[in-house]
Amino acid sequence: MAQITSHQGAERSEQLLQQAMDVFLRLGIRSVNMADLASEIGVSKKTLYVHFTDKDDLIQRCMSAHCDQMEQVISEAENHNGNAIDSELAIIDFVHTVISKMHPSMLHDLKKYHRTAFETIKKREDEIILGTVERNIRRGQTEELYRLDINPVLTARFLVAIGYEVQKCGERSTFQGELSLSDLYVQSSLYHIRAISTEKGAQYLQSKLEKEKLFQ
Repeated sequence: MAQITSHQGAERSEQLLQQAMDVFLRLGIRSVNMADLASEIGVSKKTLYVHFTDKDDLIQRCMSAHCDQMEQVISEAENHNGNAIDSELAIIDFVHTVISKMHPSMLHDLKKYHRTAFETIKKREDEIILGTVERNIRRGQTEELYRLDINPVLTARFLVAIGYEVQKCGERSTFQGELSLSDLYVQSSLYHIRAISTEKGAQYLQSKLEKEKLFQ
């Protein structure tokens, strides 16, 4: 029998992480134990324990992989040939897609039953968002799409604070029957772009939304 190399083992772990993340997004976290997860993925429970110490370890690594994916999407968006608004819309689309697939209880389960993983991902997400928004604003200002009187650092912090409030609204079902969490995220993000845009930027955003029928 051929031995599994460390590279093959790492690839298999990454594959299992993505499959596990898909299951948690679909079914939530608390209700899924390792046996359930193995059944959903189509592997033995023993296979999961070869790659992960326990459910806590698996969730921690799932969250880390999610942040890695977010950073990759942001990097691709920032290096796109478009402008700052194009970049921001690409990132919004990615996050909207993830949230729209997410089980309603997932954030609550993560916060209540896997607090360490939750705190870790929030800290890293905040750092990613702060840096991304600040860079995007500076870029948009040079492209005359965003107002020059906007402070990039303070605005980035403000947007992170809004993100927390959006999450709380989702947990409390504040807009139940009116807006889903993913729609609420999109609306708050578009509000942010409009708030900092010049007339040129606002016109470009509206044209882009209408032409490509984004988030409809």
